[in-house]
Amino acid sequence: MDRDDIEDELQEIDGFDVVGAGTGPDFVNLDVEVDDAVPQEWALAAVADILRNLRSHTGAYVRVSDTGERIAVGDIA
Repeated sequence: MDRDDIEDELQEIDGFDVVGAGTGPDFVNLDVEVDDAVPQEWALAAVADILRNLRSHTGAYVRVSDTGERIAVGDIA
């Protein structure tokens, strides 16, 4: 699994724009801007679905920048 695979999937969704990325020995970080017209629950579900489909969701989480909330992918419906 390559970070680019996740980034490519995210870029294909209308209203999503990957604006930054980083990697470390044990992590990958992608910064994604989501258009205000996209409902937050739908955006979270879309990201979780991509990570699950690419089998990269174990230990993954989403941090919502507006609130600082950190949500485990396994907790997103």
